[in-house]
Amino acid sequence: MLRIWGVAHIGANDLARLLGATKFWRADLRKLVLRAGPHRVTLTTDNPFAVVDDRTVWLRAPVVSRRGELQVPVALLDELPRDSTLARLSFEPRRGIVVRAPRDGLVRSPEVTCGDTLTRVGFPVERVTEVAVEGRSRGHFRVRFAGTFVGVVPESLPPASLVRRITPVAAAPGSVFELEVASGAAGYRLVRGAGAAEMGVGTVTLEFPRPWRAGLDEFALEARPSRVSVIVLDPGHGGPDAGVTVGTDVEKDLALTLARLVRTELALRLRVQVVLTRDDDRPLTPEQRAEFANRARADLVVSLHFDAVPGTRHSGATAWCPPAGVGAREGPPSPRAPLVLLPWREVALRRAVLSRAAAEAILGALDAAGAGPVRLRERLMVPLLGVDAAGVMLDCATLSAIPDRIRVEDPRGLQELAAAIARGVVRWTEGG
Repeated sequence: MLRIWGVAHIGANDLARLLGATKFWRADLRKLVLRAGPHRVTLTTDNPFAVVDDRTVWLRAPVVSRRGELQVPVALLDELPRDSTLARLSFEPRRGIVVRAPRDGLVRSPEVTCGDTLTRVGFPVERVTEVAVEGRSRGHFRVRFAGTFVGVVPESLPPASLVRRITPVAAAPGSVFELEVASGAAGYRLVRGAGAAEMGVGTVTLEFPRPWRAGLDEFALEARPSRVSVIVLDPGHGGPDAGVTVGTDVEKDLALTLARLVRTELALRLRVQVVLTRDDDRPLTPEQRAEFANRARADLVVSLHFDAVPGTRHSGATAWCPPAGVGAREGPPSPRAPLVLLPWREVALRRAVLSRAAAEAILGALDAAGAGPVRLRERLMVPLLGVDAAGVMLDCATLSAIPDRIRVEDPRGLQELAAAIARGVVRWTEGG
């Protein structure tokens, strides 16, 4: 990248490589023609105009020759056709580079604006059609984009901002950002601009207002576990119940092997008792699993499973936790409120807030370890029925996805998966 007379230029060779174009040089006319699929770009030396297909476009500065190569103003990038036959190029002025948009799109530098009662964080996106909030706690608010981050995060934020920090989190695929949100924020709202919603081009905005207003989503209640003494790992299935089988991979066997590895990893990191509901290939009913965990006085139960969704692009890990029905704005119950008794099978709902915090911590560790994409679902699943402790059912990988299957079939990959789960549990015990 060169700056000529204060204008950013890209070399014609780099431009052709990024576009996947062939070059045709007309020495007599001092013209260069780039052909990529059905498109043609004609550049003329010392001319501020270019011809793109049948359109003449102004480049705001002339094409010039330097060291035997044409240098093209980056303004050309905005004039290139926007269709699937041509790579999408864009100029990043902060870093002074031209980037080629990957198939899943681009996420650019977030912009923070704030007033007395509202803070907005806007993420410019290109060709990004999927965005989701994956962590709702104020301390670790997470948003995921199905696109590649090519910008930079602000080094400092306005003093009045309700967002204290924005940190990009290593994740594959996609881009994940973790925000620290001040306690003054009443809730949040995810707003997709018309362009972002329809074509994947526009701005996705997170709004954090100070007073409560209709239409806001609530934060998850902050939850810090008390002293953790016992962790129960529950390898799914067993005996005649094999679970998911894909090729030679059998869920019940993978779950047991992984549970043993996680037990070892936790023993290296925490001074707690780690026990398994089963340490061999035998069947257990949900009632037996819950009774085992409750008799052990578990502080956390992690039920380990694997998923498979044939015929789709579904991959990565999913955590299931009991739904937290208590909103972040609710205070202590009224002394006149009627006493509500939970059925025994739904006792896990009492620990729903802690369970969600554990799920988010484990998913965050899996995401950072490259075991994503990750998803969090609030539903009381069968393995957690009757469990009187914080509980998470974890689909650790998707066996119908080839990259996931390759990972779990490799002993090192399974070991890394166990280490990531253990790191997530440790982060939860520390209130992170």
